[in-house]
Amino acid sequence: MTTARQEGGRGRRPVILMTPDMEAQTDAPTEAIYTVRANYAEAISEAGGLPLILPYETQALANALELADGVLITGTLPGAEAGPERRAFELALIEYAVHAGKPLLGICHGMQLIGEWLGGTFVRSLPASPAVEHLPSAVPDRVAHTVLVEPGSVLAGILDGSEARVNSLHRHALTGAGRFRVAARAPDGVVEAFEGETPGFCLGIQWHPEYRLSDFDRAIFRTFVERSGEGALRKDRTCSARARLAACGLDLPEASVSPGAFVGAVRAGNIVTISGQVPLKDGAVLKTGHLGAGVSLEDGRDCARWALLNALAQLECIAGGLDRVEGFVRLAGYVAATPEFTQHGAVIDGASELLREIFPDCWPHARIAVGVGSLPRGVPVEIELTALLGEAEG
Repeated sequence: MTTARQEGGRGRRPVILMTPDMEAQTDAPTEAIYTVRANYAEAISEAGGLPLILPYETQALANALELADGVLITGTLPGAEAGPERRAFELALIEYAVHAGKPLLGICHGMQLIGEWLGGTFVRSLPASPAVEHLPSAVPDRVAHTVLVEPGSVLAGILDGSEARVNSLHRHALTGAGRFRVAARAPDGVVEAFEGETPGFCLGIQWHPEYRLSDFDRAIFRTFVERSGEGALRKDRTCSARARLAACGLDLPEASVSPGAFVGAVRAGNIVTISGQVPLKDGAVLKTGHLGAGVSLEDGRDCARWALLNALAQLECIAGGLDRVEGFVRLAGYVAATPEFTQHGAVIDGASELLREIFPDCWPHARIAVGVGSLPRGVPVEIELTALLGEAEG
């Protein structure tokens, strides 16, 4: 997997939002300062991302996440607890990010806070263990202890082995159970990493990989940025799809409500099957009749294009956006025609060619073009589509 930045410079760098701490000035409340250690930004940049500091503007979270490809919840000062303003903002950010499927990485305090949101318990004391130093110094610039990585976890996939040596800088910990799987523990049982059971990528790390003391630390950031980059590429494809539609003088219609006892689309895993769609424009049938008897070949092709647009509108609704589309399996075209008409394929080419224009990187599909005696609402063409979706962002 490569990041957008690594693809020959053709794509943009994934945008990673970082949460800062806030230094309030009691004697000068207007002089509060947002602070975040530079090594967080350096680690993101080294991994191929574009780091941006996100201020505590809860009302702007939806807009911020539209711009973002990934979110990093950073740590606090050693042993310090985040203030109520930071906690409230970050909890809202976590909720927005998870629901949006944005890749989410939490480090130290960030890991604990994400774990709390997922149902775990935050504790302020660690087990007494002479074998493990969780706060050996004021700066975590050296390894402190080992962590035991769970087989089958994301961390196991990027670590050559089941143990790693890591730094440490914390007095608090995450315990209990929630919507997460423990991915690593210290020898004394303290949770050192987890993976969230969420729609998108979600990883919590107790130590500080931003110091990049090992290839393992660097690989954690690379994995996070790469997963964010997948979303960035999908987002670019969506923008391109919209731009290509606009260049054709087209836009997606509103997804129509099914007129019978069925739904417009059904998803099974990463496969979406879209029910047959007829050519509707502004909610009305574009044309009626039969090919070979009053409906020209070009009219039929135009109907095929509009039927496809209605199918894509259904796809966008069930997928949560055209950015999720990874490819297509099958396009079925039904043409109402006279027995003498034989250019069914040329009619359905109207849909296939438009699909190629909108999705030039993933348009190939199997196809069938069938002549029929009549179609619903008297239309000349009906299009059915099967698409493949990628994973949620992250």
